Amino acid sequence: MDPRTTTSGRAADRRAQAPRSRRRPPSAVRRPGLYLGVATAGALMVNVVFGSDPGAQAEAGVSESVSVAQELGLTAGSVPTAAATPDLQPLEQLTASRSTREAEQTAAQQAQAAADQAEIDRQRAEAEAAVRAAEEAAKAAEAAKAAEAAKAAEAAKAAEVARAADAAKAAEAAAAEQSEQPAPAAAPRSAAVAAGVAASTVARISNSAGPTKPAAQAAANVVVSNVPGAAGITIGGTRASAADPHGHPSGLALDYMCSSSLGDAIAAYHIAHWDELGVEYVIWKQRMLSSPNGSWKPMANRGSPTANHMDHVHVNYRG
Repeated sequence: MDPRTTTSGRAADRRAQAPRSRRRPPSAVRRPGLYLGVATAGALMVNVVFGSDPGAQAEAGVSESVSVAQELGLTAGSVPTAAATPDLQPLEQLTASRSTREAEQTAAQQAQAAADQAEIDRQRAEAEAAVRAAEEAAKAAEAAKAAEAAKAAEAAKAAEVARAADAAKAAEAAAAEQSEQPAPAAAPRSAAVAAGVAASTVARISNSAGPTKPAAQAAANVVVSNVPGAAGITIGGTRASAADPHGHPSGLALDYMCSSSLGDAIAAYHIAHWDELGVEYVIWKQRMLSSPNGSWKPMANRGSPTANHMDHVHVNYRG
């Protein structure tokens, strides 16, 4: 029987002439099964239309199925079973290639991360080394500065000791000269001093800028001889560091180092014998007296007991 004259054959022709679907055709592996299904369905329809006895229908069905399969060129052994294996090779190769690329990318990323970390470690090490170098340089500079300061302090101390030694030698020489030549008693003002007071003791005056003038020496001799407790005190004479050039540097000023009560007695004695001692002015307890009949004038605060004349009586004599 010609398949094109049967109902199933015409249906197959119509399906063949129908527009092709835009969908992608199924894989070649699945087409033989489709063809066999279509052939079987066509055979069954032929048997229904041209029905006969069951035996004839079975024979016709088998013949139709065989003829359709032969028409399609298919045999029982022609169904591809292992054909799928070659089609899977490109997919396996693609998967293997992708795995290889991913492994290579991972290895490259790890290598780059290791390189970045090495660079970070290098930069950190360089920064730490720079900080340590700066700290060491600062310590070295500080040590050098401290050494220079210590050296300067030692030099200043040595100079001060030398000046003190020179001052002591000058004072000793002046005292020796005055003890050998008691000239102050015969000074121009000695007659005036002798008229009101008498001197029985020679005052020892500490000088660092030459000897005192005879008038100051004579007055000191009288003070230590007549004021109780004044014989053993320290008396400062000449020094170059005084602010008043007509005071200690001139040799006409004396500092009677004493307690408060003894200072009051020494100041009162000078006021009582102002002209006999040749007093120009007296400074005591941050006050100044310029005449025996005048009044004490307060002085500005100079910051320390010694500068404010709290521990000594300062007397300037007329030369």
